[in-house]
Amino acid sequence: MNQLLHKHNRQHINVAELLDRDVVPLRTPETYALLRGQVVLVTGAAGSIGSELCRLILNDEPECLIALDNNETGLFDLAESVRTHPFASRLHTRIGDITNKQGIRYVFMQTRPRIVFHAAAYKHVPLLERHPIEAIRTNVLATYGLCKLARESGVERFVFISSDKAAEPVSVLGASKRLGELIIQGMYESEGSEGTTCFSSVRFGNVMGSRGSVIPIFAQQIEQGGPVTVTHPDATRYFMTIPEACGLVILSATLAERGGLFLLDMGSPVRILDLATKMIRYQRPSSVDDIAIVYTGLRPGECLHEKLVAKDEDLQPTSYRKIFCVNRQATLPTYATIAQWMHMLEKRLYQEDVSMLRSALLAMVRSKPEFIAPPSSNAGILSQVDALPVLNVTPSHMEATAMLNGKRGWQGEE
Repeated sequence: MNQLLHKHNRQHINVAELLDRDVVPLRTPETYALLRGQVVLVTGAAGSIGSELCRLILNDEPECLIALDNNETGLFDLAESVRTHPFASRLHTRIGDITNKQGIRYVFMQTRPRIVFHAAAYKHVPLLERHPIEAIRTNVLATYGLCKLARESGVERFVFISSDKAAEPVSVLGASKRLGELIIQGMYESEGSEGTTCFSSVRFGNVMGSRGSVIPIFAQQIEQGGPVTVTHPDATRYFMTIPEACGLVILSATLAERGGLFLLDMGSPVRILDLATKMIRYQRPSSVDDIAIVYTGLRPGECLHEKLVAKDEDLQPTSYRKIFCVNRQATLPTYATIAQWMHMLEKRLYQEDVSMLRSALLAMVRSKPEFIAPPSSNAGILSQVDALPVLNVTPSHMEATAMLNGKRGWQGEE
């Protein structure tokens, strides 16, 4: 948990009580058998999830662990955090950006990883509403490039970290993550059951204590005497701890289902207002009434409540009690369609018509306008009805392709 949760606290914050459920232990002998003696690559290794993944993977005695990130300070901090670990010498930090095709290819060809955990991504909902180009460039196109490179270089297992925002996405982040899931499924579809690389996705809830998440923000606001900012009194979210999240990622890699999408049982959603109230009580037990809570309204792209699965998805049990496989009933786009989308997205990425880019992204994942936006002229993708008329209905995959080809008002090269 972020240090902000403990600094100057008079009581220790009980994570299980904040979540209203038991924390799920996910470390098993199977992960040791999977990782021991292997060359493992973690992208986004300097982030909250990536760095914890690296620490857990080291415990399973890999031959070599490549920690890749474009954040040199974060990589330095990671190396320092494991300096006394018995297998610290097996950690090799690499400065690199997943959007740099030539640089990433060099890393793969030089290190020959057998297992890849892809944690690198942009993740902040309101920011990505304003910067969809960067979301597509990093979360979508770079993921597609990594998948192709993994298959080409003989990677045995590739795990993509997704988000609960990918279930019926209504934001740029959610759509980019859902498209990542479709890329993973498409890679499996293109290879078939005899393919050399086992691709899979893991769908997360909100991670407690990760950088930029609500928990450290609340902790800092409370430490400063308030006010504590809550978007809406009824807003809820699903939460998981960093160890739970990372344990799920590693454990899902042991499951044999190719193209699989996995989800952790995270219990019931937590009301954000209740979370704020509990944290105030823990951090300032003698001055609870002195810390004000103010409501700021949902930001662009945010939902009042989030879903773990879409209406056309169902959950199937796996060999692990707290992990489920997500099955989608609707027809998925073929790999050929996805490859065409990737080509056209890259070709059109820096077109000036950003709203059409958003529209095409949402059309690809067949979203519907099912969210509450704050009263603002920049109230998110789906609220801009005039700019995005196609989103008043559920678009087809053909519509998305047509839009990218300039047949739905996107003027450009033919």
